[in-house]
Amino acid sequence: MIRLENLTYTYPESDRPALAGITLEIAEGEFLLVSGPSGSGKSTLLRCLDGLVPHFYGGAMAGRIEVCGRDPVAEGPREMSRLVGLVFQDPESQCVATTVEDELAFAMENHGLAQATMRERIEDILEPLGIASLRGRRLETLSGGERQRVAIGAVLTLQPRVLVLDEPTSQLDPQGAEEVLRALLRLNRDLGLTVILSEHRLERVIGHADRILYLPGPG
Repeated sequence: MIRLENLTYTYPESDRPALAGITLEIAEGEFLLVSGPSGSGKSTLLRCLDGLVPHFYGGAMAGRIEVCGRDPVAEGPREMSRLVGLVFQDPESQCVATTVEDELAFAMENHGLAQATMRERIEDILEPLGIASLRGRRLETLSGGERQRVAIGAVLTLQPRVLVLDEPTSQLDPQGAEEVLRALLRLNRDLGLTVILSEHRLERVIGHADRILYLPGPG
C-alpha cells in the first residue's frame, strides 16, 4: 500500500538530510508505530506521505514514494487528502470551526461534496469515534481527548485509506490518551483502516502495534 525507496529529504538551508535513504513498505490495514528521539525525522517522514513535504516546506527530495498507487510529490496535499488523513499533536492548531459538526464538515465543504453526502459521512464517523454526544458542542468546551477525536473525525470524513497521526496523545492526560487510542484501535480493527502513529510514550501503544519503525537519529 505504501512504498518508500531510498527516500532522502533535506529542508531548505539545512546542510544535512532529515531523512536519508529510507526504504520501507507498509501493508494495507497495518498499525505501524513510528518511534525515535526528537529530531530523528519522525514528523518529516509522516508529512511525506500526504505531500506536505516537500510542497509546504520546500527543500530537496530524492528517491521514490508511492501511497495507494499515487505519488504525493506529484499529487500534492489537496489531492492526497482523499487518501491520507493527517492529524497533528495539537488539535487546536488543526481545528478551524466553532462547533463539532461544522468542524467535521469543513474538509468536505472545501472539496465541494454535496450536502446529503456530507450529512451521511458525518453520521458514519460519529459512533466509531465515540463523539455522537458532542456533535452540537462548541470546540472550546471540549476536553483535550474529545478535541483530538474530533480532529481525527474531520480528516476521516474524506474517507482516506490511511490515517497518519503525529504524536496525537502527547498533550493529553492519561484518560484523554486512552480515549484516542481506543478510537484508533476500533478504526484499525473494525474498519481495516491503515494507521501510522508517531509516539514518544511507547507504553501507551506498543501492545497494539503490528510493527515498530525506529528512527535512531538525524537522517
